[in-house]
Amino acid sequence: MLKLRRIAAYLLVLGLAVAGPGCPRNNNIDKEGDAKVTILFHSSMNSLASALMKAVNPKAVVAASEIYSLTVTVTQISLDQSGDDEDGEEEGEGEDDKGDDNGNSLVIFDGSQDVDLLALEGLSQVFSTSDIPAGTYHKIRLAIENPRLRLVDEPETEITNIKTTANGHLFVSETIEIPDGENTLIELSFADLHLVRNGNGRYVLTPQLSVDIATSSADVVASGTIASVDVDNDEMDVTLAEGDSLVLYAGAAIFLPADTDTPTGIEADLVVGTSVEITGTIDLDGVITASEIRVL
Repeated sequence: MLKLRRIAAYLLVLGLAVAGPGCPRNNNIDKEGDAKVTILFHSSMNSLASALMKAVNPKAVVAASEIYSLTVTVTQISLDQSGDDEDGEEEGEGEDDKGDDNGNSLVIFDGSQDVDLLALEGLSQVFSTSDIPAGTYHKIRLAIENPRLRLVDEPETEITNIKTTANGHLFVSETIEIPDGENTLIELSFADLHLVRNGNGRYVLTPQLSVDIATSSADVVASGTIASVDVDNDEMDVTLAEGDSLVLYAGAAIFLPADTDTPTGIEADLVVGTSVEITGTIDLDGVITASEIRVL
């Protein structure tokens, strides 16, 4: 019996040593220190109008004025430390560009979060904030799926028979320096959106991705859930698609669900667990100064 107990104890210790306290999703990234990255999304629907000049059949292009909403689901965002590009790929999209074969890909978001591209005209959406290893990255990848379209003529009808080129796997090769101990704002832009209606009634969405590293504050909108509220300092933590963002709300107009033009909300309506949409500015530290808060 004593011998069996010793064997069991030995196996337990061995199992803990092999498993460890936990493994990161990407353990091949060369770590230089801790840093924080905040991801913003932006789009320009004016490019849909410019597509009229590029299309073989201009009448097939859906103009921006026809679109009520255009929503996609973001499922993954990753950064690559490898600078090698696959042959035959175009900047911004790649049919087989799904990851770095050498394992030097850091996933900074893996889930399911909707983004309304039409709502990002003139604003950037705060999507996620993540603590990552500092260092140099050479490519950013984005996976999207389930595009949904609503037209101005029939806004209550959701159109889902939309094909996304490159199977929704987008990428852009860009050298991104993530400094140790600092916050970096990465703005991902759907800079060139082509939406074409085929003769069979189906749609084809061709997004092109670009990336900018913000060097100053940006006008943003952020949606999330209130995680904590500090009434003494007029600030709150809001949980985004991934990670939390600090929001300063002193002086912000607070709209309740029934409000339209006139805000009637007060600080007491900012309750932990409440879903909110925040409009304001974000600085290089990832802190949002709210001008408007809508309780959802």
